[in-house]
Amino acid sequence: MLLLKIRHRQCRDGIGSIFSVLPALMLAICGIVLSACADTSEPVTAVDTAPLVVEVTVVELQPQTLQRTIRTFGVVEALEEINVAAELSGTVTAVHVDEGDRVERGQVLLELDPQKRALAVDQADQQVQRAQAALQEARLKLQRRKNLAEKETISREVLDNAQLSVDASTADYQQAIASQQLAVRELADTRIVSPTAGLVEIQAVEVGEPVQAGASLITLQAVQGLRVHTWVSEADVTQVQAGGRAMVTASGSAGSEFAANIEWVGVNADPATGNFPVKLILAESTDALRPGMTASADLQGISVNDALLLPEAALMDRDRRRVVFVVEQGVAHMREPLLAAGFSNRLQVLDGLAPGDQVVVSRQSLLLDGTTVAVRSAD
Repeated sequence: MLLLKIRHRQCRDGIGSIFSVLPALMLAICGIVLSACADTSEPVTAVDTAPLVVEVTVVELQPQTLQRTIRTFGVVEALEEINVAAELSGTVTAVHVDEGDRVERGQVLLELDPQKRALAVDQADQQVQRAQAALQEARLKLQRRKNLAEKETISREVLDNAQLSVDASTADYQQAIASQQLAVRELADTRIVSPTAGLVEIQAVEVGEPVQAGASLITLQAVQGLRVHTWVSEADVTQVQAGGRAMVTASGSAGSEFAANIEWVGVNADPATGNFPVKLILAESTDALRPGMTASADLQGISVNDALLLPEAALMDRDRRRVVFVVEQGVAHMREPLLAAGFSNRLQVLDGLAPGDQVVVSRQSLLLDGTTVAVRSAD
């Protein structure tokens, strides 16, 4: 038992000796490792600090003539609207047209009862015959008085009275002729004819209806001259002026174009839409268009010389701004130009860019102000 206790105490003392040595041993090991690291030297790779070069496509801005084409929509109208009225009172006995009919100049539109006017013509004819007979008789009497006056068998007073009778008969005959012409005219006016070629827009009477002189019976849209009533926005109205040209197409005549001239540009906008009215006159008459048709028109805008046109592809958004990048000596510089509407996919430059500027049109998203670029021109 004594021997076992001695051995147990020796073992415990040995373990305690080991734990007391461990801290020193660990320090020694760390020193060896650090010494090994200090002795091993690895070459350090240098960081590449060369600037990033972005390859971009540019276009060079050149002055050119700008002439915009403005597309609008409108309605075909008659150049002239005519109200056909009765020149005398009467009862309608026949109506020969309906709304929408096409009529020619001189075509009979409707008829009024002609009976009273026909009787008036007969009466006027008889009055003319009586006046003509009285004039002939007065002339014969005057001639006889002249023969007797030459023989000095009648007084001068009798000859003068014969001359006065001829003058009075002549006046009566002329008045009878005028009355006859008036009666014939009134009879003709019972047949109301179209004063021009056109389309019947309104037919306002029926057979048997009494009408008064001056009452509008039929409304015509003249077709010798047509125009298009259209509208342009406030952004485009300054580009349009009277005398400019236009091309018109209509849904009713697909595939056909009609030349027109800008007749008038309104000075006040429609309060409901904010658009300005514009009227176009077709250069030539055509049967393919009719009043009321819808039409589209391409208006030729005002010509602007030495304009700079910027491709829309050059624009991009940066911090809620529309900017472009201009390359100068291999470096991209950001600019914010002032632009106006142009045509197609190009915008007119008002300020901020100059002729000869090389504007980037590709890979702008990779650019910052001052980025080095490699340039290639657009095809």
